[in-house]
Amino acid sequence: MSVRVFVAANAREGLARVRRELGDDAVVLSTRPHPQGVELLASAYGDLAVPAVNEAPETAGSSRILAELSRLRGLLQNQLAGFAWGAARRRDPVRVALMQTLFAAGFGSALARTLAARLPRGLDNEAAQRWLRQVLIRNLPVQGREADLLARGGRYALVGSTGSGKTTTLAKLAARGVEDHGAAQVALVAADAYRIGAAAQLTVYAELLGVSLHVVEDQAGLARLLPQLATRKLVLIDTAGFAPSDPRTREGQALDAMGVRRLAVIAANQQGAAIEQAMLRFGEGAAASILTKLDEAPQPGAALDSVIRHRLPLAYIAGGQRVPEDLHTPNAAYLVDRALKGGQLATPYALEAEDWPLFAGVEAERAERHAIKVLHGG
Repeated sequence: MSVRVFVAANAREGLARVRRELGDDAVVLSTRPHPQGVELLASAYGDLAVPAVNEAPETAGSSRILAELSRLRGLLQNQLAGFAWGAARRRDPVRVALMQTLFAAGFGSALARTLAARLPRGLDNEAAQRWLRQVLIRNLPVQGREADLLARGGRYALVGSTGSGKTTTLAKLAARGVEDHGAAQVALVAADAYRIGAAAQLTVYAELLGVSLHVVEDQAGLARLLPQLATRKLVLIDTAGFAPSDPRTREGQALDAMGVRRLAVIAANQQGAAIEQAMLRFGEGAAASILTKLDEAPQPGAALDSVIRHRLPLAYIAGGQRVPEDLHTPNAAYLVDRALKGGQLATPYALEAEDWPLFAGVEAERAERHAIKVLHGG
């Protein structure tokens, strides 16, 4: 085992030197005070593994030692990240407060850190919060009334996860389409052959709106049907919902070749990770997105975060079951204000002052794992 001694003014600087000279996988074996600051004993990770040939017990013991060292390394990194958070809070409290606002509202670490890094210097806390609001409003891609998809007409297919509200949203879009073009110019297509009762639900809506309904079993049937609807001003297609990890979600991309534009339906009441998966799977190549179930999302920050980062225009927002009253063109200021207000809710999940250093440690560990994964092509 090759162990090196590092002396630095503080633990953070020492850890940076260890990583710079021994690599990101370096293991800190111990730390102790030093007249010049702090002394760290560290070793490259590869130097720790010295398995004895044909000695299974020794190898097992080495593995246990490595596992324990790795655990201690993680604990130290968390502590250092917590110290760094406290130091940053003392050095630049306005920037830290801005990040706390974003985290509390449900926005992710990547966006929060990016915005905090761009915060102009010299602002007090109140001015920084106003700056944050304006930046979020400017960066939330929303389609205005002049770009209303329904008014322009065309062929649109709603794609999204199971339970995201596609069928109800389709009915709302159809009702607005009837107002713009008349019932004779709107056609609904039920292309969900997996969910029991999907066509029956659309039949009820079609009868209420006075529009035609067509049922297809597969994409081949849809390809044969579309030329028959060429004279209709607006054609809305209800597709099957799958989990983002389901390979069948790739079937939706075949719609592009038929001249059908996809609208990604994202439920705002999901966890951030689920929203991100849905956006990655259904948002790729989509013409726009529709944010649903906003009435069930007390903290829609995660949904807005995903829309901002993926730059997928937000065409409509929906909340509630009323057709078509609960469908609206998006207002960026309203959505951002609602998200930031959600961060002020008193819930058991809100972080207290003493929780933030721990949170910073977890975030730092997660970021490091991601960086190592990217470095190794994982």
